[in-house]
Amino acid sequence: MAEPRENGDKEKAAVIPHVPTQITAPQVIAVILALAACRYARDIIAPLLLAVLAAVALAPLVRGLSRIVPRWLAAAVVVLSIAGAFGVTAWVLSDDLATFSRRLPAIVRDIRDAIQSASPRQSLIRQLQQAVTELEQTTKAAKPPAATPVTIVETVDVQRQMMTYARSAGTYLSSGILLLFLIYFLLSEGELFKQKLVKLSGERLSQKKVTVQMIDEITAHIGRFVFYQFWSGLLVGTITWLVFAWLGVRYAGLWGVAAGVLNCIPYFGPTIVMVGSSIAAVMQFQTVSMVALVAGTSLAITSLEGFLLAPIALGRAASVNSVAIFVAVMFWGWMWGPLGLVLAVPMLMIVKTIADHVETMKSISELLGDRR
Repeated sequence: MAEPRENGDKEKAAVIPHVPTQITAPQVIAVILALAACRYARDIIAPLLLAVLAAVALAPLVRGLSRIVPRWLAAAVVVLSIAGAFGVTAWVLSDDLATFSRRLPAIVRDIRDAIQSASPRQSLIRQLQQAVTELEQTTKAAKPPAATPVTIVETVDVQRQMMTYARSAGTYLSSGILLLFLIYFLLSEGELFKQKLVKLSGERLSQKKVTVQMIDEITAHIGRFVFYQFWSGLLVGTITWLVFAWLGVRYAGLWGVAAGVLNCIPYFGPTIVMVGSSIAAVMQFQTVSMVALVAGTSLAITSLEGFLLAPIALGRAASVNSVAIFVAVMFWGWMWGPLGLVLAVPMLMIVKTIADHVETMKSISELLGDRR
């Protein structure tokens, strides 16, 4: 693992020197084209980066098992264990998920009616509509009865909906399987790509040394961050599941999974869980006390994890200021959607670590850092 930043004064000489100091028009055009390529090829680049981050986080487990069994077998055991854990979780929650999917249209309708009844503008519109209806009835009272109106009810094509859901599920399943295979191959190869990057870094020994130091620091920080995100998400999800079940909230298991998964998205994830659980409490309990209790519980769980456990577990690994994290989450969420929200912070940490070792990127390092 990389040395802490306290020894950084001795390592300031270990940077890659570079002569140009001005940003030229070709460099700006190159950055714009690279971002456009990332936007266009997000279906390939985002899963690839996710697989690389997962492989970096799981590499210590594979190294430990490779002392007992061959590396390819250790990588297979780790990947199959993760796939089995996801499969068992999906099987345990399958009944709740099926019940929730059947009640989802009624839940959406209830939420819409509640919002409309609480909106003064909608109330005014309903009053005007009622007045217009009464006026029409009074004007038509003297007329002979017209033919009975026929209401055409559109039938719901259940078979077509089921085929659509099946195709979506098949797409996600195939993507997940391909992702697991990619993680396996990255883990089974070991440090092959690290050796190739060092070989391509330059002919001089100093360049190779700086590249090795930079790669080791990136893998240490990213591995520690992703590993912590996994265990903190598991902890937050489990506690949310148990507490919501004790409070009597419907679909407590689904809320636990949602809290654990969304916990890896800074700021937005816990907010979504808190707002969603509050709406669920309103629909189920319809009391202010229970709504406040459910929302406060969700906020307390995520706050304890974010303000107490994260600084202790991560230390200086996440040495990026909060404004940069917020902007990165917004930008990569716009670029890549949900995967961008998950990958924003690890990519920002990679850029920060590279900027610490490249002379011409010192301004970016200072901009992203959390030191005053």
